[in-house]
Amino acid sequence: MGDDRAHYGTRSAGMEVSEMRLSFARHAAFAAVVSLFTVGLALAQFDSPRPFQRASDEYLALLMKGSYDELERAANNARKSAATISDGQSVLAALYGGTSGCVMSGCENRLTDELWKVRGQKLAEWRKRYPDSVTAKVALARFPLQYGWFARGGGLSRTVSDEGRALFRERLRKAHADLDGLDAAAKRDPGWFEAMLFVAQHEGWPKERFDALYEEAAREHPLYLQIHFAGATYYSPQWYGSWPELRSFVERAVGHTREQLGETLYARLNWGPSTTQMFMEGQVDWPRMRSGFERMIRDYPDPWNTNNYAKFACQAQDWPMVSKLMVLIDGKPLADAWFRDLQVYESCRAQAQQAGSPILRKFRQ
Repeated sequence: MGDDRAHYGTRSAGMEVSEMRLSFARHAAFAAVVSLFTVGLALAQFDSPRPFQRASDEYLALLMKGSYDELERAANNARKSAATISDGQSVLAALYGGTSGCVMSGCENRLTDELWKVRGQKLAEWRKRYPDSVTAKVALARFPLQYGWFARGGGLSRTVSDEGRALFRERLRKAHADLDGLDAAAKRDPGWFEAMLFVAQHEGWPKERFDALYEEAAREHPLYLQIHFAGATYYSPQWYGSWPELRSFVERAVGHTREQLGETLYARLNWGPSTTQMFMEGQVDWPRMRSGFERMIRDYPDPWNTNNYAKFACQAQDWPMVSKLMVLIDGKPLADAWFRDLQVYESCRAQAQQAGSPILRKFRQ
């Protein structure tokens, strides 16, 4: 019996050591995957033509590395100076997009479910490290929104599985409760308003209740563009509005920012996915949109803005403006801005050249 006990005891200890080694190996392998993913993000941010995507990737990489001090400094600096990224959107919006997930901005998601869980763990660590940080509180409370959207998938409702729909609803309820449970300072944060407007959209709030939240957000943070993007989505015909209601909302939103931005928000809101059809059907004032784009590329001459301006000018058949913008593009178009089809760019460029030829100018006169 003594020998048997010793034998079994040795086996048990050996098994424990093996399990510990296996557990360590798994953690090490997973840490390596996260590390590789972070490195990949650092490289990818230089590849995306979208400034918001590049900035979001940068902040996601910082989160996954556990660089909470850097995130805090970035958030504090963004609030002090109302800093913007190269296309004119808020640095703070990009920071939230990278850390807790894009709520209204539509940046790409390249995470697996396992990495989403790590993201949640990192957000919890950030809040624990900085318990008084408004940014950490709001980022953690917002997290279930996009994690829920990940479970649902981005397809039409009929393509969503029962499990995906249930997870989305469960995580939406959690986000609502977490956001409601934050302190007064956090509830004044623009990222909080952005997230609650998303909650309102997906919970189907009536217009009066949604408008009260939107107007409060727009008064306090008129230059935080995601607030206005959220309103445009809510009032689109795909959700709870109609084309007339959407046009009315756009005018209301532009009124909140005209003093600072002129017609820039008019251009941005009619640029978005909710309003593209309205533009194509001629329900948008092109001179106003052109004025907004002119201000935009003067203040933020990022190639992303310039390429999108040229695309809309082409659709409006504003050939003199297309010719002017082609000079700025200088033969280096961004495919993502041209429906990911550079033949569209080449066609616009050719039509602008043809429209500007002396023979055609004389014929049209």
